[in-house]
Amino acid sequence: MMNTKEQSIEPPGCGQRPVFITAAKENTLRQDLLDSLLCREEVGRALSSEGYFVYNLDIFQADMAHPKHLIEHLKNANPLCIFNLFEGFGSAPWLEATFCELLEKNHIPYTGNPSSALRLCIDKFALQSQLKKEGIPVPLTYYLQTREDIAKIHELRFPLFIKPRSEDGSVGIDSKSLVRNEKELQESVEEKLEMFPKGILAQEFLSGSEYSVSFIGNAPFKTIALWTLDYSRYPNVPAYLSYDAKWDEESPEWNLWPEHVDLSGSIKQNILAMASSAAEVAGCKGYFRVDIREHNGNFFVIDINPNPALTRDSGLARQYVKNGGTYEQLVSEILQLAIENSEKRSGHE
Repeated sequence: MMNTKEQSIEPPGCGQRPVFITAAKENTLRQDLLDSLLCREEVGRALSSEGYFVYNLDIFQADMAHPKHLIEHLKNANPLCIFNLFEGFGSAPWLEATFCELLEKNHIPYTGNPSSALRLCIDKFALQSQLKKEGIPVPLTYYLQTREDIAKIHELRFPLFIKPRSEDGSVGIDSKSLVRNEKELQESVEEKLEMFPKGILAQEFLSGSEYSVSFIGNAPFKTIALWTLDYSRYPNVPAYLSYDAKWDEESPEWNLWPEHVDLSGSIKQNILAMASSAAEVAGCKGYFRVDIREHNGNFFVIDINPNPALTRDSGLARQYVKNGGTYEQLVSEILQLAIENSEKRSGHE
């Protein structure tokens, strides 16, 4: 029996195809996972106000274990589009890509990035390797599967940065991510390998400011915002965005906040071009964010987020509104991009 649950936001129209808004449903207190449910409510209200007929569709772990029933249900419902806020589960974030593969195989249109981009971006080591292969600067990175693999990273100099290979939302980034000596390295690697058996990454730590570039579009991309986080302004907290910095309002790191800043023309163009190129390499579509960090005057891509926050108070939405649009227009534009992309794919088949 299928565990998918439908919750009507508005009654169905007379023959109008609905938009299904998908999100993971699981028992959790993790704020990054609960945030997608809040986002779904806000996206639903926005689409309803724009005249769309909207249904919430919960995705349970049992649905992904036996997806045949889920896909049959979606095909029978014949939605106009899936507004996809499903980012996998806390114990299996990579299922976000598997879900999109299922939609692609069954020609069901959905918003956001294709399965190939999601699968690449959730695997931080694969993403770094692909970007490096295409000539985009990335921090020197090593993949560790066991404590013995520490011997491989002799080329790196302290301080180092340790993070999970296959997580997002800054999961696994905490007070032990920045290591300054051999003892801290041993402790961090041992602890994180136990927490993340798929492995961890050891990187050279980049000490300069962080830049985030938000885009929407299916290439060419439209830049929505460029923010800067100057860590030198926050001497009492770690100089990186931990899980607490993003999700714990009680944490002193919560005060780390990216700001809009006017950069010199050449630096700004360099950052925007690097971010756009990285997104093209990853095959991004829809909406996404590229994170870049400076070190000794040079810039490096440190991550691509194919599922940036889309709540009304998110950075992407706030900047879209600051540029003259509305939240409702942003959500509708993302939906239209997905429909256009689906029609384009159908035309090539």
